Amino acid sequence: MIGRRSRYAASILYTSGEGDFLGTRLPTAGKPRHDDRFHTVIEGDRVDLLAHRYLGQADLWWIICGYNDIFFPLELTPGTILRIPSAEHVSMRLLD
Repeated sequence: MIGRRSRYAASILYTSGEGDFLGTRLPTAGKPRHDDRFHTVIEGDRVDLLAHRYLGQADLWWIICGYNDIFFPLELTPGTILRIPSAEHVSMRLLD
């Protein structure tokens, strides 16, 4: 339970089938879409560079992390397959 004096007291508490969590947006979940892309991580890949390549903006790295449950984006494991939403889906659905 979050106390009223907690720094998280003004945060939004969401409830899903997987439990409660704090945040300002719902987690990115669901089945892959027809316009998703998949990228196999190679040595030297960085989430910000992948966001620039696939989404057109490096500062959208957090979207790739959200889609792939990446909590520490500085260590991508080569061979991992990342799901990346289309730039159109991101601009129409996630950045409103």
